[in-house]
Amino acid sequence: MTKITIDSSSRKALAKIENLDKLTREGVEYAAYVSGKGLVKTTSAEILKKPKGGRVYTIRTASGRKRRHVASAAGETHANMTGKLRKTLSFKVAPTELEFGYGVTKNDAPDYAKSVEFGTSRMKPRPSLQNGINSETRNIETNFKQQIGKRLGNKL
Repeated sequence: MTKITIDSSSRKALAKIENLDKLTREGVEYAAYVSGKGLVKTTSAEILKKPKGGRVYTIRTASGRKRRHVASAAGETHANMTGKLRKTLSFKVAPTELEFGYGVTKNDAPDYAKSVEFGTSRMKPRPSLQNGINSETRNIETNFKQQIGKRLGNKL
């Protein structure tokens, strides 16, 4: 005959098993939130990062002053000229998804956002969002492992 005794440590394990769905969901949602913040921060930093590899232009500011602007090359994260597109970078977390892009929350993306990201017939794409995702992939995986593991007792 086998005897099973429930002590304090097994009660904790049973409680975690009963709350497994809730704990996992909390871990996923918080990991998505942390990952979204990281995506916005990294992509914004890459947009501001210099030097870019494209053409050099002389442009006039609103006050009429001339200045140099170095554009981005095809495939690079786009160069920041006014900051309007970069300021609309945002993310939103729903129970089953993380949405990241331009104008995801209250700020509407400028009309040219799609043209910059995917290109046009006259301009090759500057995939800023994809470049941000590529550079944050390892951090996103780590966030999910840590946050779910923290809630399940770091057994992952």
